[in-house]
Amino acid sequence: MDCRAPWRGPIFRVPITVIKPIALSGEPPVLSLSKLYFKSGHIERRFINVPIGASWVEVTMRTSALDTPRRFFLDTVQMCPLKRPIKWEAVVTFSSPSIKNFSFSVEGGLTMELSIAQFWSSGNASHEPTCVDFEIVFHGISVDQKVIALDGSESPMLIVARSLLASERLVPVANMNKIRIPYRPVESNFCPLPTSRDRLPSGKQIIALTLTYKFKLEDGAEIKPHLPLLNNRIYDNKFESQFYRISDSNKSVYSSGDVYPSYVKLPKGEYTLQLYIRHENVQFLEKLKQLVLFIERKLEKKDFIQLSFYSEPDGPIVGNATFKSSILVPGEPEAFYVGPPSTEKLPKGSPPGSVLVGSITYGIVSSFNKKEQNQHAPASYSILCVIPPSKIDDNTEKGVSVGTKKSVSERLNDEVRDTKIKFLSSLKQENEDDKSAWTELVASLKSEYPKYTPLFAKILECVLQESTADDKISHHKEVIVAADEVVDSIDKEELAKLLSLKPDPEDEESQKTKKKMEETRDQLADALYQKGLALAEIESLKPDESTEASAKDVFEENYKELIKWVDAKTTKYGTLTVLRERRCGRCGTALKVLNDMIQENSEQPKKKLYDLRIQLIEEIGWAHVSAYEKQWMHVRFPPSLPPF
Repeated sequence: MDCRAPWRGPIFRVPITVIKPIALSGEPPVLSLSKLYFKSGHIERRFINVPIGASWVEVTMRTSALDTPRRFFLDTVQMCPLKRPIKWEAVVTFSSPSIKNFSFSVEGGLTMELSIAQFWSSGNASHEPTCVDFEIVFHGISVDQKVIALDGSESPMLIVARSLLASERLVPVANMNKIRIPYRPVESNFCPLPTSRDRLPSGKQIIALTLTYKFKLEDGAEIKPHLPLLNNRIYDNKFESQFYRISDSNKSVYSSGDVYPSYVKLPKGEYTLQLYIRHENVQFLEKLKQLVLFIERKLEKKDFIQLSFYSEPDGPIVGNATFKSSILVPGEPEAFYVGPPSTEKLPKGSPPGSVLVGSITYGIVSSFNKKEQNQHAPASYSILCVIPPSKIDDNTEKGVSVGTKKSVSERLNDEVRDTKIKFLSSLKQENEDDKSAWTELVASLKSEYPKYTPLFAKILECVLQESTADDKISHHKEVIVAADEVVDSIDKEELAKLLSLKPDPEDEESQKTKKKMEETRDQLADALYQKGLALAEIESLKPDESTEASAKDVFEENYKELIKWVDAKTTKYGTLTVLRERRCGRCGTALKVLNDMIQENSEQPKKKLYDLRIQLIEEIGWAHVSAYEKQWMHVRFPPSLPPF
């Protein structure tokens, strides 16, 4: 009202609706809504005071008096202080009079809005309303810890459970199905935004911080970035924007997002994640230069870790006193322990400091029919476990005991030899002096260890890493020479004989010999493969020069030797098969093998394979397919990353 002219009445009115929620009683508390009649588009709302101690709801919906299918929407909302609303919704269709059951989690002590609506176009063919009977039963098991955090030690965590509403069956179940691996940024860059629109009215310029993270996946997985400091906060966040994108070595973007990151399925390979944060105060951004990022990866179902429960704190060590289930009397506490996961069940390759993430439930749904009695209650809580440091490998002590067959001087010579080979691989050949020193060291090692295959395999690896910009033909000839040295250092007849024998699984020495022979076979196959690639490259670089028939047969002899040891059509060696079929004029067969390689490859796409496919298509004469593939090359292998 205007205080200077109160006789004029109110200037405006604000309508206020006061809703008194329904209070429930009983053990357990039950709300029955009988004979609710629905027509198309009709909505029924009820406001319910959820009892303190309730954690889940079991709903039974019964329909009658319908002659055509009816669709219903169910929705519940609870407003929580300083938290996002708790929502649940479902869409259910009744083709005939029947009963449907639902269960969902709730928060005790808060008002819940229940909405039941018949879809606007449902039941239009009938003039008869739908009769619905709705029953809601509240259940709950309260625990003293909402989030269970295991510190990675052998000590279990004590949990105290109570039931405040009615007798409940306590059946704890805990599963770890995700792992979070922490990363620090490898690079951080500040950049003031240049345009006037990025300047605040106070005159301060907005500054952008770009953090770069690198991570590697040994196998394809479904992952999601997780930033505990910034995720899931918008209006209460001091930083005005945050974006991320995940790209591979080909600059192909797989995923992007903001404060609500989402899962993306990535193949095996190395990836780069860039995080973009903006603020006008550079001091705030300085504190985020080493911001920890978690890569959350879903575990495969076979790798899920189910935790055990005990009635005593020494249960994980002693191995008895397992806790399975119990009946909770209202108001009476029940204490039990959740044990840490065993070391054997931890995901392979998980570094110390990683966090296993899962959920834990305490009750079961009891109101439904007998077939679903073992259904776990929908009220679940988070459970975390820190990956402890790896145990100290005792293979060193075993190696000493096994190595007693060799004298001290022999073992010393082996260590010196391995150290020299390791030093050889660390040398860089950036200029002529470095290359000359590397060549002298190679010659010295060859004379000292003339038949040691790992040495020649390492030399071949170093030759392949050399720059080929100056003289490609000379480089490929060096590869051929290095590969021949690897092949000549191996007794192929003895290798074939040892590989054909099946070792005794209980004999540790024969198992080691078998493993060593398999490594030698792989070194032989790799040398033959690299030699074949080098021969093919030399032929392509000298298309006009006449080559003797005997020289041309070297490639074929090398290929036939390779297929004696490995399958040359696999992803690892398939390129050589493609080149052989191409040399023989069978471009269609070569294209088929190449397409199989691209489809079977679980890693990131390789540009050289797609370039080779375009060459084969052009040789076949499919100009339209070649043009289509060239257009797709811009998508598969973009020249640069898009701007934020």
